[in-house]
Amino acid sequence: MLLVRIASTAVACAMLGGSFEEVRNALSLAFVDGLSLRTYRHAPNTGSRKSWAAGDTSARGVNLALKALKGEMGYPTALSAKFWGFEDVSMRGKKVIVNQNFGSYVMENVLFKISFPAEFHAQTAVECALKLHNEVKDKLDSIEKIVITTQESGHRIINKVGELANLAC
Repeated sequence: MLLVRIASTAVACAMLGGSFEEVRNALSLAFVDGLSLRTYRHAPNTGSRKSWAAGDTSARGVNLALKALKGEMGYPTALSAKFWGFEDVSMRGKKVIVNQNFGSYVMENVLFKISFPAEFHAQTAVECALKLHNEVKDKLDSIEKIVITTQESGHRIINKVGELANLAC
């Protein structure tokens, strides 16, 4: 979520008319905000936070942008401060390196969630469920087990074992 917060902060601040200094201050706030753990995104802790985490992080980015626009100070060594800076704390002393120019790359290469309000790696499973629904809806009592085969990243990111706590019936 760090990258979402950084991008949201920078874009929001710039779109709201922030100067170079205000955008820089806002970005330093985004970096000193720290990292969120990905614990809720992986088994055995996969949970509902996955559905609202990016929006929450984007909102945090907008909030930080608004603070910078109101004059909140920035932190010039947010990345490089010895021991407490982002590079020492989160990158084990390695420098932040930008491998490509900022521009329109993300907009030109984004993977859209086309049809369903579901995690990206679940799109094909949702499509399958919708296509099979009419065929199986009257046979649910006779289904003993459902086995889903998926790509490794889908299994690693969204696997949930056991009874669903929020089953919508």
